[in-house]
Amino acid sequence: MDDLMTLVKILRTGERRMLIHLLSRTTNAEDNLRLQLFKLLEVGNTDEQFIKRKLGETSSASSFAHLKSRLKEDILSVLLVKESSKRIAQANRAAEFECMKKIAQAHVMIFRGALVEGIKVLRKSMQTAERFELVGEKLQMNHLLRECLISSATSEELKLLNEEITNDFQRYEALLYVEEQSMLLSSPEMSKTLKGKNNEKKYVELISSLGQLYKKHKLARIGFWYYMAATEYGTSRKDFNSVVELGLKFLKLVEKNPAVRSKNNIAGVNQTVGFAQMELRNFNEATNHLSKSEKFFPAAGFNRLQCLQFLVQAQLASGNYCGAEETISLALSHPRIAAREHLLPRWIYINGCAQFLHSDMSASFKSLNAEGYLLKQQDTWNMQFRLLEMMLLVEMKDEEWLEFKLDTTRKFVTRHKELGTLRVQAALDILGNLLRKELNFDELSPKSLTALKNCLDETEGYAWDPGGPEIVRLDKWVERKMSPSIYPADE
Repeated sequence: MDDLMTLVKILRTGERRMLIHLLSRTTNAEDNLRLQLFKLLEVGNTDEQFIKRKLGETSSASSFAHLKSRLKEDILSVLLVKESSKRIAQANRAAEFECMKKIAQAHVMIFRGALVEGIKVLRKSMQTAERFELVGEKLQMNHLLRECLISSATSEELKLLNEEITNDFQRYEALLYVEEQSMLLSSPEMSKTLKGKNNEKKYVELISSLGQLYKKHKLARIGFWYYMAATEYGTSRKDFNSVVELGLKFLKLVEKNPAVRSKNNIAGVNQTVGFAQMELRNFNEATNHLSKSEKFFPAAGFNRLQCLQFLVQAQLASGNYCGAEETISLALSHPRIAAREHLLPRWIYINGCAQFLHSDMSASFKSLNAEGYLLKQQDTWNMQFRLLEMMLLVEMKDEEWLEFKLDTTRKFVTRHKELGTLRVQAALDILGNLLRKELNFDELSPKSLTALKNCLDETEGYAWDPGGPEIVRLDKWVERKMSPSIYPADE
């Protein structure tokens, strides 16, 4: 009963009316029972015994099962009405559905004697199949067309048709291979194996083979998977220059070619390019791409929240505080932000970072104390939450509370050594030195000044990750607090 109920729920208003009309048009007893069953399901009744009593059904269980099966077939038939393809949001998916429907319609017409009309339907649909690179569907159409023309077409026409089928078969074979390899790359287990250092050569060779097939067959659907694999590889290896270069070509493909054009594809590629630009410190370019991406993702989707996070990080890094404020408001009003435990606390922390950078320390401290979930996590977000909190305590001159927080954070890093990176240790040393010097930034020790310089210069182990949770840079904050004569900004 559940599978039948699922079908009833997906019917739209016009489709429900059509089904009722079809079942009401005769006085056939079974049609009448199917109509009654549909109306009972439509209002939410799912109890079989209750439904049987309402229908006055006294026959066997197999009879009732047959009734349900016939109603299911009726619903499936209604789902194939003329306008059904318009219910599919993506144009390429709608074209695929329409081509499959036209193949079925042509098949019925041809084998009922309407040969000429059936061939017309096939030839017209082939234009759609070619435009959207529906190679499999086009093969079916040409196969059916060849069967129709074998006794009436000239040998030259049949030769051309055979050549087209052979060419499409090769293209389809290549497409299936690319999709198969791409599915392997998309598998978390296989992807992790391939991306390992030991398999790097194999991974590169696989991506190269996808690129060669794209060059040979010039199918956007092959290009899509090639660019997807290549940009993912570049991102995993932190080769963001190549990600931008390939990503811009990828973006042009999904924006211009109807075979792969969709809002989700445009959003995803813009996000990939935007993230890479952010990692390259091209924050204005990153903001541009991420702003576009956010508008194409579904408004209530989790992907949009991820995109908004990257966007606000790029905006804050470039000093665009007004834009960041708007982005944070969008995120906090997202209808599903509370659906996953970590999302709302993370955005409250991001809001606190934005307020700190905008010099509103009181609001920032209030934001950080509004939600303590991040402190329960054992990850880099927890670490940066703690550092920001201590920076606020320095701003508020609360040395006693700062000492307590510094001590607990050091113990936390001792327990979770993987979080105690050189950059984090430098931050803790600088904060400890400030505490000993009564929060006087101009009296930092030579050791702290060296650690600060390593962070500012981003020497090995001390680099800042623009896409990570360190939204407020402690090294830049300290540099601004110091007298220029003590530590020149351009040194």
